[in-house]
Amino acid sequence: MIEISASELIQLFEGRFRTLVETEWSSWRDAYVEHARTVQEADEDTWSRPRFQQLLWDDASISSIGPGQSVTLVDAYDDAELAGLLFRARDTLDGLPLDRRGAELDDLYRTVLARVHPRYAPRRPKARITRLFAAMFPTDMTCLMDAPRVFAVQRKLGVQRLAGDFMALHPAIKEKLRDVLGKTSDLRGEVEQSMFAWFVWEEIANRPDEGAVAIPSPDRKANAVPAFSLLPANAQRRSLACVKDNVSLLMAMIREAEQGISREDLVGEILGEATQLNASSAGNIISQAMGGLGLLRLDGSTYRPTERGQEMLLASEPAHVLRGPLIGRVFGMGHLLRMAQREPGKLRPVDISGRLKDLVPTWTSLQPGAYIFAWAKIAGLVQVDEGAGGRVTLTEDGEDYAAALPDDFEERWRIEAPREEGPEVSAGSAATQVNGSASSDPYGVDEIVADGCFMEREAIVSAVDLVLRKKNVILQGPPGTGKTWLAKRLGYAVLGGRDHERLTAVQFQPSLSYEDFVRGWRPDGNGGLRLADGVFLDAVSAALDEPGRPFVLVIEEINRGNPAQILGEMLTLIESGKRHPAEALRLTYPRSVAERVHVPDNLYIIGTMNLADRSLALIDMALRRRFAFVSLKPLLNDAWRTWSSELGCPVELLDDIAERMGSLNDDVAADRALGDQFRVGHSFVTPLSAPGPGEEDWRHWFLETLDTEIAPLLREYWYDRPEEAEGQIGKMRAGL
Repeated sequence: MIEISASELIQLFEGRFRTLVETEWSSWRDAYVEHARTVQEADEDTWSRPRFQQLLWDDASISSIGPGQSVTLVDAYDDAELAGLLFRARDTLDGLPLDRRGAELDDLYRTVLARVHPRYAPRRPKARITRLFAAMFPTDMTCLMDAPRVFAVQRKLGVQRLAGDFMALHPAIKEKLRDVLGKTSDLRGEVEQSMFAWFVWEEIANRPDEGAVAIPSPDRKANAVPAFSLLPANAQRRSLACVKDNVSLLMAMIREAEQGISREDLVGEILGEATQLNASSAGNIISQAMGGLGLLRLDGSTYRPTERGQEMLLASEPAHVLRGPLIGRVFGMGHLLRMAQREPGKLRPVDISGRLKDLVPTWTSLQPGAYIFAWAKIAGLVQVDEGAGGRVTLTEDGEDYAAALPDDFEERWRIEAPREEGPEVSAGSAATQVNGSASSDPYGVDEIVADGCFMEREAIVSAVDLVLRKKNVILQGPPGTGKTWLAKRLGYAVLGGRDHERLTAVQFQPSLSYEDFVRGWRPDGNGGLRLADGVFLDAVSAALDEPGRPFVLVIEEINRGNPAQILGEMLTLIESGKRHPAEALRLTYPRSVAERVHVPDNLYIIGTMNLADRSLALIDMALRRRFAFVSLKPLLNDAWRTWSSELGCPVELLDDIAERMGSLNDDVAADRALGDQFRVGHSFVTPLSAPGPGEEDWRHWFLETLDTEIAPLLREYWYDRPEEAEGQIGKMRAGL
């Protein structure tokens, strides 16, 4: 996590926070100060009165409680012994060193909690005690109401971790703020610094997952509502496999990734920690830690922990860190909480697994739902009462998270049954056939056109449909026709959105082998060798792990290598009619005698092939039979003119460029040594941005493109007839 520097803190405090606290938050600050002053100035007689105790426990001037608002302590108002305990503690922190203040607060918190729960409240009133302490100890307490927020702000400020739980960190956070912002001279100053801790949480530390649905907070002032972000239904992971000691395994992975780790080494670490897994399963665990839970990120080819992963390493209860991502990133977890909330103590785990299965049309067994329930139990969100026939109830934390879900959660987070009609309906419909859900930012045919594709819309629809039906498609064409550009966008259309985690792009090259692409022996770093999966089996593992979601593998320049040799037995397994377990084959390098592998139905392969490169291999008939081919051609049409003119290119120049390129391509196509496949594509003369404001800027752009990109290509075409090349270049430049 990147810490905030002292200068940045001062700038935030004197800038955005100061503006906020003098306007929108002014009434909150004034009420906070008044309540804290009342608590500070009360004498023992006033303090001991039940009416004052009610004020202590229930006043919401400092913060709202959130889902726990219904947890009241009415009977505690008359507890004279408890009132005396709190009164005597009020002034005990003055003059103590920082670590002692933290320890005293932590001890007092545990003592008060044990006194009131379960005697006066069936649930632990953690937020109420925290709020009470904020009024009693304004010099040492912030208004951060729960452990996740305290730990997040502590890390963001670079505050030293003290012994004890989250309560012990409040004095350390306040001390850091005083050191940076300066000591305060009155109660108002202390309150503002306490509120600033909430500001740091809300504005800096609390970063929703990318693409999350905005859920409005009920109150901008401090509260104890569990913090998590919800991805749209179709962006959430479909189930999440759960293996033995899964949390310990994730912790080991994060620790190893702290200094950066390659995929091969990470797989080795997983197999060393979990001997029951194989390399294919290890790939699933990596996918789980990345897209499923957001604990690891890929930095180039190196895996490193995310902020959430670092948080997990520091947490006293690492599994609790997973609550937010499980609810927000895994489809079904929120539904599970609502089921248990609605019918407490009535459902068995198998009942919940069955209901979850009914929510996802592509699930054919109870296993995905069982995994979700297992994770809910690991994270401390549910519990099973074995004495009541194994019935499920929510834990206190589970109740808080269930209450924090949007009221219309079950209506909005749904997976519709797959559509049967073709993709003509809309830009995103092709993905809907696979995803079963509309994305918050859908991607389909209309988006491909908007991105700058000059093909007819019907041709794009047909291409998407072909990928869905054939599952293996190669885009072939002359250079500059946008093969790689279109391949990725067809992939996004299949996925239903720009999901980079489910689209993998690789490029074949002459030196690439089966051992690199599928599976082979690699150095283990210790002088030995170990069996490692390549990109293809990683994609297979990811698709197998989430059978209800599409995955795409884009292979650029598929004929630059030797496809039959690189793919090996995968050439048989990728065939659309053989994508099921019954067709599984033993690999060239099996991990066990019994291991068999098949390519799942939800993995789509889109290749590109340059027809003009004489050095590239011809595609053999076996590969051709398993792929459908889409031929691309230069398109200097009305769509190209519209795109370019909207960027400011003069219409007269566009007509001139189209005429020159058309004449050139006619000559190339008519040359018996070349032909249609050597025509020069439109990408060479398609601007990405305006080169300048004037017509001369555009003319210079075209001349520069001609001299640096098109001319070298033509000299390569007519390498044995240089006079022809120079003649064509001269014709292109004539009159410019």
